[in-house]
Amino acid sequence: MKRKNSFTKWAFNLHGWLGLMAGLFFLFYGITGAMLMFRGELDKYFNPELHHITPQGKRFGADAIYRNLVRSHPNLKKIVLHDFPVNKYDSYEFMIYLNQQQITENYLYYICVNPYSGEILKEGSYADLQPSFFRWLYSLHYSLQLGMPGKLFSAIIGLIMLLSLITGIIVYRKHFWDALRFRAGLNFKNSRTAISSLHRIIGVWAMLFTALLFFTGFWMNREHFSPETWKINPPVKNTLVKVNIDSLVAASQKLVKGFEPIAVNIPTTPGIPVQVRGHMPSSGNLLYRGKASGFSFDQNNGRLLKTSIIEKQPFAARFDAWMYQLHIGAFGGVLLKLFYVLLGLLPGFLSVTGALLWFKRKRKFNI
Repeated sequence: MKRKNSFTKWAFNLHGWLGLMAGLFFLFYGITGAMLMFRGELDKYFNPELHHITPQGKRFGADAIYRNLVRSHPNLKKIVLHDFPVNKYDSYEFMIYLNQQQITENYLYYICVNPYSGEILKEGSYADLQPSFFRWLYSLHYSLQLGMPGKLFSAIIGLIMLLSLITGIIVYRKHFWDALRFRAGLNFKNSRTAISSLHRIIGVWAMLFTALLFFTGFWMNREHFSPETWKINPPVKNTLVKVNIDSLVAASQKLVKGFEPIAVNIPTTPGIPVQVRGHMPSSGNLLYRGKASGFSFDQNNGRLLKTSIIEKQPFAARFDAWMYQLHIGAFGGVLLKLFYVLLGLLPGFLSVTGALLWFKRKRKFNI
């Protein structure tokens, strides 16, 4: 019995120290993640000039705009047609991946283009607070604006949170089932018991979702544990693909009736295929929404190289798609996003209540 109590005490101390060391980051990731849930809607609201364009004549195709951007922006890893215009008033958005020259460099850059004039309406780095706060916030959330070291740190924080959850389960295991059945009532006898009961009950109910958020965050950044990821490539000279981008988009829609193209990955070096990514009509699973499927074409002659339907991909590829969708919560409507916002803030709440408990604790160990 004494050995059991000793193990629980060890778990309690580790749980407390983990919370103290990473609590501010739990709060940070919760708040920034909640703000990003409505990033698309808020970004459109605050940037009406990008989505309320006055139609003037014939629209430029994506191919002509892409070629101008590659010529004017040197040393690129790739360029992605990130968003097609959703209607005649909307703009193109391209995401440029810079060829990193420093491990702390932010390689993401965006360009919004008027589809009628080809004029650049807005452009900037994800490292800059202006002109786009939400793109800056996106990089802050995933990398702390520190490049590859920031992504590695975010992955480590995800593992720390998972360890904190495991130790929390050990400490509060006697109250676990009661909390799930709403039989562990709140105790407002004093401030410490009130904070303790809130921490315990909310922690139990938030456990699965919190574990999901932090595991998926770790998974999306796991590649930064590999030394190969930290390799810096020498500067490159951009190469234009020979095939017309608009023709590839049209070809993809003919290959599978009902295919919805969402983005186009365009290489800037020879030998890499052009990828038209989007949603297949056969992909009914909510976690396969977005651009999980697509087609790969030869960049010189437009020959179809590969058809990727997410349901038919190996388990590893399907698992990656699940992790991404479960982390960003984009597979549902407004109610799901509000649910993500609410539960996404709970790790921060638990870190605050946990810190209060730690500083209020008595010398005598008592759970």
